[in-house]
Amino acid sequence: MYTLPYITKTLDVRRLNRKRTMAPVLLVAVFIISLVASSPSVIADTATPAQDDVEMTIGMFDQPDYLSPVMAGSIAAWEFINWIYDPIVRWDDDWGVMPGLAESWDWAENGTQLTLHLVENATWHDGTPFTSADVNWTLFTWTWLGWWAGQTINIDHRNIKCPDNYTVVLNFVANGYESIYAYMAPAPYYYYRDTYNGTPVEVNKECFLTGLTYVPILPKHLYDPLTWHHPVYGLNGSYYDPWGFWDYLNWDGISWALIFPPYPSPNIGTGMFILQDYEAGEYAVFEGNDDYHWGAPAVDNLTILFYTSVETMTQALKAGEIDFCETTSNFIETGTWPDEVTINENSFLGWEGLLINQNWEYANNSDTFALREQSVKEAINQAVNKTKIAAIAYLGHARAADSVIHSELKWFNDALELRDAGVAEAKATLEADGWTLNEDDIYEKELNGSTKTLSFSLQYVSGDPIDLSMAQLIEADLEEAGIDVTLTPLDVSTFTSNLDLYNYELMVTFYSQIGDPNSMAQYMTSDSWLNPTSLNVSRVDDIYMEQKIASDAEREDLINEMQQLIYDEASVCILAEFNDIEIYRGDRWAFTNDDWLSGILSIWNWEPWLT
Repeated sequence: MYTLPYITKTLDVRRLNRKRTMAPVLLVAVFIISLVASSPSVIADTATPAQDDVEMTIGMFDQPDYLSPVMAGSIAAWEFINWIYDPIVRWDDDWGVMPGLAESWDWAENGTQLTLHLVENATWHDGTPFTSADVNWTLFTWTWLGWWAGQTINIDHRNIKCPDNYTVVLNFVANGYESIYAYMAPAPYYYYRDTYNGTPVEVNKECFLTGLTYVPILPKHLYDPLTWHHPVYGLNGSYYDPWGFWDYLNWDGISWALIFPPYPSPNIGTGMFILQDYEAGEYAVFEGNDDYHWGAPAVDNLTILFYTSVETMTQALKAGEIDFCETTSNFIETGTWPDEVTINENSFLGWEGLLINQNWEYANNSDTFALREQSVKEAINQAVNKTKIAAIAYLGHARAADSVIHSELKWFNDALELRDAGVAEAKATLEADGWTLNEDDIYEKELNGSTKTLSFSLQYVSGDPIDLSMAQLIEADLEEAGIDVTLTPLDVSTFTSNLDLYNYELMVTFYSQIGDPNSMAQYMTSDSWLNPTSLNVSRVDDIYMEQKIASDAEREDLINEMQQLIYDEASVCILAEFNDIEIYRGDRWAFTNDDWLSGILSIWNWEPWLT
């Protein structure tokens, strides 16, 4: 059981030491995508720090899609959420959990109940005390609505107990969901009703606790008026049907005040930083939370400048205009670096992939059913030379990969059964399924009453030399294998929109900051809104549910099976595990704990911010 003395000791031995007697600090994670030349606007009069305030300026390309934890999907958004909010528990550096808003916890002997002992000194950024009511409200609402962090599925939302302001007792049942969505023709309406099953179950402790790292606790006093007691969509709202639990759109209306425009979000948390000012595409300003329950952060004023060019941002770091950013391997290999700049390189714990669209609606509207043929998917996987991508596109700062679970994580299936790879093998796979080369040396076949030719567009983000190089290498491999490819560069906004809407044929993109079972098992389910290709493997859906209540040994087998199934389905072609390259002003800052969770910093790293 983790206790307060444990975390205090942990923080003591993991401090950062800023040179020249300046306070320690950790910096914000950045993910680089574009090289389009542009500089951020200058911030005017956003803060007037005291003379002795410690200030940090960070360059950032990726921007938050939403600041609301209910809507946020981008890494940048979750970096912000990580500073603003706290989960009940956080990842530790051995892929277990450590205290967050809970300072300790106890399991019932039979595994059907968990008692959380909360910190007693946390406050919301508006000064309201944090209590068990906030945890109760968040977990109850998250479970009822089935919000995307599905790790709460076994919480019995009807039986969450709060014996006092700092204790929460969770009971686990076969299905705690009261209302999540499903498709029902012909409306189309999405719903599950009457799915609650109150049979007590023993949950997998690792699965449940690590899953809670994804659930930020929200302030009841601010979010409840946006949900249960919203004047329009709430329990007594004008569009709420108390008999069917529906609003006028035939959706469970309680959550829609949050996920309809303008997507209200109070942005008030218990976290170590307080958001003071935010201008999308320009800047964000954070103030250190002096009342943070694990100790005040080491930086008083944190300013984020958004760039639209990696090159411009990298040059700004070299010139000393900013303190920290991330960069790409081409700049590391070709640039000249002053002695004042420190380069820190570690594995980024996600992966780069080639996505093959399986969305039936897109295939039906665009007549691209060939992409849903198993032989075509497998041939695409076989033809692509992953080792060449790692060596050429990433200049050796990556390695070929095959599984949705990162190879450096303890859940990786090191016995994955791989198909034979190569252009000749890809052609053999197609020809065994009846595909033949036409006069243009492109494979074709009769499908659905007409001749289908293997000719597809490949979308990638424009301006990034890594993405461009990957796209060109994939194009060459596939065309040698008789598959025609048209490269389609897109700006990041269009690219992201197309990914979200499954508006693509082939796409090169990265996925996930942590390729762990809690994220990957959920992302790959057929009804997940984070499903990258709209793949639909019923056994994967089953595994996602089964692993939550399996023994540790059984869960290991299930997660191994899931990895094999995703590999065999073949629409998510994992290309490479790449390195995260961070650069910072070594003449101003020094860091310890620089090799955990994708480097010095990530969306999960928090300890080194604290003094």
